[in-house]
Amino acid sequence: MLESIAASIVDGPLSLWIQSTYWLWPVLEIIHFAGLSLLLGGLIVIDLRMAGHFKAFDLAATHKLLPLVFIGFGFNLITGILFFYGDPLRYAVNIGFQIKMILVIVAGLNALLYYWKINPVMHTWDGAADSPAIAKFVAYTSLAVWFAVLVCGRLIPYVGTG
Repeated sequence: MLESIAASIVDGPLSLWIQSTYWLWPVLEIIHFAGLSLLLGGLIVIDLRMAGHFKAFDLAATHKLLPLVFIGFGFNLITGILFFYGDPLRYAVNIGFQIKMILVIVAGLNALLYYWKINPVMHTWDGAADSPAIAKFVAYTSLAVWFAVLVCGRLIPYVGTG
């Protein structure tokens, strides 16, 4: 599927513009890194608190970081799409990229689980008590999956086709 998408955009105007603009790729890398910092920086605090660590922090207050997390994800989504457009034939067959995309989907499903099961009842939790098992599961899954996304992203230039 990715290969057919790549073949359809490889000679498109956006792809050619990204390839021919020498300063664009480094700027996209910087924005991608800034987005990753916002995304992971916020999630580390939110997830560790939700898992029961840092009990001195108010649980609801840590969730005020979510807009920064969403902004970071937005930066990464936009720059990631532009990276794909800039070199679609390389990304489409890259095993690191393919695993990364699967993991981003898993992270999204985990976020839905948070939204459906944890967010509606979180305000009723005793901040001093141990976190519910579902909260720990969602929090540790989030941390593990996003760390794996980071690792796969860093491996893209170094691993080849599947």
